[in-house]
Amino acid sequence: MSPGADRQTSRLKVFLTGASGKVGRVLAPAFRDAYELRTLYRRPEPDDPTAVLGDLQDRGKLQSLMEGMDVLVHLAAVSREAPFVEEIVPANIVGAYNIFEAAREAGVRRIVYASSCHVVGFVDARHTIDVRDPFQPETTYGVSKAFGEALGRYYHDHWEMEFVAIRIGWLLPYDHPDLRTSEFERLIWLSPGDAVSLFRLAIEKPGVGYAVVFGTSITSREILSLRSARDILGYEPQDDVVARYGPGPSEP
Repeated sequence: MSPGADRQTSRLKVFLTGASGKVGRVLAPAFRDAYELRTLYRRPEPDDPTAVLGDLQDRGKLQSLMEGMDVLVHLAAVSREAPFVEEIVPANIVGAYNIFEAAREAGVRRIVYASSCHVVGFVDARHTIDVRDPFQPETTYGVSKAFGEALGRYYHDHWEMEFVAIRIGWLLPYDHPDLRTSEFERLIWLSPGDAVSLFRLAIEKPGVGYAVVFGTSITSREILSLRSARDILGYEPQDDVVARYGPGPSEP
């Protein structure tokens, strides 16, 4: 079931949602160089030669757009706390089901899902949180991301699709001023370079089965454990927040 197992001489075909979002704007340029990429938009995107038009509410259209693809990378979501029934449910609950089911129907072999550290209670963490720790969502947005992880478990167990959920910390550009001043953001920072590396490993690593990993760079205190990302994907972050920006306000 590994997408790269029988494609040694050709590039993987990757279907990307949410290319215009904060994470997508980082990943899409690197993906265009590495893969046969198809990017989903709801509105015409003349500057993206890989763009196709569709909507998370139209499962039939999604299936036809994903025919022949190897991997779905699903980033599209309401990525903030918002009215649950009116905004989060259509995008993050119904939308996730529709695109996962369309991927199954189209024969896609792996789903890489952008989850969030908001599925666990990390804000006041006094110890390192492991992916095996129970869900403790802080927001209904976090609840919706926990649903996506559970949905991926269903598709893996019942349909033998490979699934990797990446619980993203806080993706910030290298020049963001908070990386020098905010202890909170420094503790869960995911750099653009490390984000590309982690998602590429999630796409390409053979034999992942079902996996959940946290995604951060090197921080002064690892409150979100990278053990699963290292053990399953071989991820080793390269960007170190202390080495790059110096000690934070409460760091020696």
